[in-house]
Amino acid sequence: MENLKSFWPYISKYQRELVLGIVALIITDSITLVVPWLIKEFIDVLPGKPSSEILVKYAFLLLLIALFLVVGRYGWRMYMFGASRKIEFDILNRLFSHLLTLDRAWYLKQTTGDIMSRATNDLRAVREFIGLGVLILIDAVFVIITAMSMMSWINADLALKVLLPLPFISFLFFYFVKEIGKRHKAVQEHLALITGHVQENLAGIRVLHAFVQEENEKRKFAELNNEYIKKNLHVTRMFGIFTPTMVFVIGVAAMLSLWLGGKAVIGGSMTLGSFVAFNGYLMLLSWPMMGIGYVFNLTQKGMVAMSRIHEIFKAQPEIKPALEGAGSLEPMGDIEFQGLQFTYPDAETPSLRGVDIKIPRGQTLGVVGVIGSGKTTLAQMLLRFYDPTAGALLIGNRPIKEISLQKLRDSIGYVSQEPFLFSTSIRDNIVLGRGSATDLELEEIIRIAGLSKDVARFPEGLETLIGERGVSLSGGQKQRVALARALIKKPEVLILDDAFSSLDSDTEEEILRNIQGQPSQTTTLIISHRLSAVRDADQIIVMDAGKILEQGSHVSLSRAGGVYAGLFQNQSLAREMEIFL
Repeated sequence: MENLKSFWPYISKYQRELVLGIVALIITDSITLVVPWLIKEFIDVLPGKPSSEILVKYAFLLLLIALFLVVGRYGWRMYMFGASRKIEFDILNRLFSHLLTLDRAWYLKQTTGDIMSRATNDLRAVREFIGLGVLILIDAVFVIITAMSMMSWINADLALKVLLPLPFISFLFFYFVKEIGKRHKAVQEHLALITGHVQENLAGIRVLHAFVQEENEKRKFAELNNEYIKKNLHVTRMFGIFTPTMVFVIGVAAMLSLWLGGKAVIGGSMTLGSFVAFNGYLMLLSWPMMGIGYVFNLTQKGMVAMSRIHEIFKAQPEIKPALEGAGSLEPMGDIEFQGLQFTYPDAETPSLRGVDIKIPRGQTLGVVGVIGSGKTTLAQMLLRFYDPTAGALLIGNRPIKEISLQKLRDSIGYVSQEPFLFSTSIRDNIVLGRGSATDLELEEIIRIAGLSKDVARFPEGLETLIGERGVSLSGGQKQRVALARALIKKPEVLILDDAFSSLDSDTEEEILRNIQGQPSQTTTLIISHRLSAVRDADQIIVMDAGKILEQGSHVSLSRAGGVYAGLFQNQSLAREMEIFL
């Protein structure tokens, strides 16, 4: 019942069209049900040797009925199938919009293949249920009730005897309903696994080629498909019993009709026309009875599919936006971490432990430390990808939770170690956050990001398509495109999270000089394993196990003889060795 309720908000929007479709369907069925009665009248009039005018009248009526059926069938197809397509469109739009609101914590628990399966296969099952399923259901119920009533009108005693086996179908329905629903859910969940497998293989095709894993992946795919076939066969076996049994019951009813009805005609208690009409109505029952099995299948698939889609709608982001009326961020002030602690969901140990640091507006903070020390987590706190589990994060003396999430992120330029690029042109990737940027601004940003020479070598310059995830670019080019994308926003806070890991040290220093040479009040957070990237920062922190071990300027930390001094000495020695070699 809960699943049925979830359909109503979408159906109510198009209830006028659906009602028109249902009316057209009922009119069509009503006209169809007139045909056996018309044939009865025609047969019963034959013994009286009717005139040719009467015969033409019956032929004309049959032609008129055929024309009405054409219009009626067009009507219910137009309105019912049309409405189901529009409902599919609305659900898909809402689903996509809702997916964009969900945060990283939710996506960490999902697979792309499963989400894609729900947005395609499950949504198609919902559309088929609303369109074809509802149509067959209404058609079946109306025809069954009306046909049985007409059979009873013709000969109530014969109808009672002939229809006696039909209640057995209700027993079949209630016996199979729950089990078929479970099996359909297993099929659709496994289909999501197959979709995920294909998506992952296509995304990582270069790795598969490099490690010669094509045959292994073919075997895995074949195993997944074999399992999918088995699960589908589990459903088919249920219908292998359900549908033929229904057909058998109709056959028994037809046998009784021929036997008992034939005797009634011979005995004179029933006219030949009535006997033909009676059997005509009985035959009209055969399709609805078999259609019940089909609509039963569509209903189970549609219900399971809607429940899977509704699971996404029920999901809510853990990061709650600021309350309505929260002040805007004009301009971004000092950034202050006060005893900030954070533990990732399902993690046992904290990633940040009592972080205390203040970054005055316009200054640069360098963050260094070993892998897993909490550097990236610190940056993600600023973007509010997660909220701290304890402590506070203030911007301009205001808690970050009181700042509009959209305005906060719009004020920050973020470049990660492995940036994501879209399968469009270089230009579109760079102006993603600021589509109004002029060509002069774009040219200047490209220079600052060290992309000028690369763009000049591309066959179509900035209009060059870079393929999925920027597959046609090198790692360093991807990072510089991502840097340009962040800089063109003119952010008040710039976060460079190991953003130069794919670049050589000379290119890194050149880009940093370009960035620092721009007159601005941008607060910069540079996370790097290379100390050369942070040596000019106003202050530097050294992190380990989520804590700040050391804090100060490059000069003071180098003289302190601690962890930073040791790292700087080692990296300086390694660079000298590279130059010497």
